[in-house]
Amino acid sequence: MERELIAGLVERACPFARETRIRLREIEEDEGRITLVLEENPSNLNAFGLVHAGAICGLAETAGGMAVMRYLDPREVLVLNTVFNIRYVHPPRGELRCTARVVEEEARALLEEFRREGKADKAMDLKVFDSTGTLVAQAQATFRLIKTPAEYRKYFPD
Repeated sequence: MERELIAGLVERACPFARETRIRLREIEEDEGRITLVLEENPSNLNAFGLVHAGAICGLAETAGGMAVMRYLDPREVLVLNTVFNIRYVHPPRGELRCTARVVEEEARALLEEFRREGKADKAMDLKVFDSTGTLVAQAQATFRLIKTPAEYRKYFPD
């Protein structure tokens, strides 16, 4: 999937990501990495002026899902988060970033399993850092590939 399509899915098509200001920062084609940022946004803060835990989860979950999704046609295969576990390790402030990695060989193996079994799971570790490079959260997530239900195809124009 091209950069503009990924940016469009994250920044325009997904109301949650749009409202929380999750943005595509970088795609490293050779390394299979995708980096998303959660821009500073007063709406994402908790009562103590820290980035809300839900916004951090949303950033990490979106980054992981898009790292898998970038190899797929969303009109045919959908990526859903089925397991998510997160540990917060430092008070989160300012812009946050999360980089997720899925290399092309992994994506091919997932697609092969999906075609054979009708589903496939991809587990990954995700880390969220602040603008100073401080680790603020670590997550483990499992993403499942499923056949895109007909009613969801309307969200992905031809």
